[in-house]
Amino acid sequence: MSKYPKIKFKIDIQSDISNCRHFIKYDRPQKNRSFLYQFLPKVLYYIVDQKLSEAKKNNAIKEYVEKTYRAKMQEIKKGVAKANDDWKKIEKSYFALVDIIFKAHSWPKGKYLAYSSIFGMFPRNIRYKYFYFPSVHPIPKFSNKVVAHEMLHFIFFDYLERHFGLKEYISIKGKSKEYLWQVSEVFNNVIEGWPPYGKLVGDKPRPYRGTEKMFKKMSRQWRKKQDIDYLLKQWLK
Repeated sequence: MSKYPKIKFKIDIQSDISNCRHFIKYDRPQKNRSFLYQFLPKVLYYIVDQKLSEAKKNNAIKEYVEKTYRAKMQEIKKGVAKANDDWKKIEKSYFALVDIIFKAHSWPKGKYLAYSSIFGMFPRNIRYKYFYFPSVHPIPKFSNKVVAHEMLHFIFFDYLERHFGLKEYISIKGKSKEYLWQVSEVFNNVIEGWPPYGKLVGDKPRPYRGTEKMFKKMSRQWRKKQDIDYLLKQWLK
């Protein structure tokens, strides 16, 4: 039995409906809706309006997702098959590189599921080991960037819990509620800017707005000493 996760790529319309409903309901920043506008297609921007009832929002989401999947199902199927093939070409090298980054830390057990999504951002669920990816994208092999990024999150938070006693949504005294999330995203950005990773995945760091200073500092630290424990201790003292 392989010690590395085997990702199953799936099409699940109901899952993508739930994906959007959850994102709209829980992940809306209080002062900045940029995430929502990145996530939604323009035809659904109107559902961000607070005056619209939750029932109407849910119905609009359901209708849009079902209509889109019906219209593009063949394209989506081909895209999912291609995403699966593209991932298989790099997965061994990817896991070998992650072993170096995380000092051969064992991957958390579970059935890893990658769900096709028609939306513009790709959430994950650390506990239940699933995430979303774009089956259709103008950039070739873009799905590999998403898969690799989300898989880093799974092992990152498992490493954090085992070595630092910190869970994904824990609050750190004296820090903002989003601090641990920011650290996790910036860490991924730093690794995406690391030449061995970038060469394999073809990715480049794209820090979230507001994390640029953290990214620059963490990048300097990683260049100085490529050691996960050294790096995390700088941010989780």
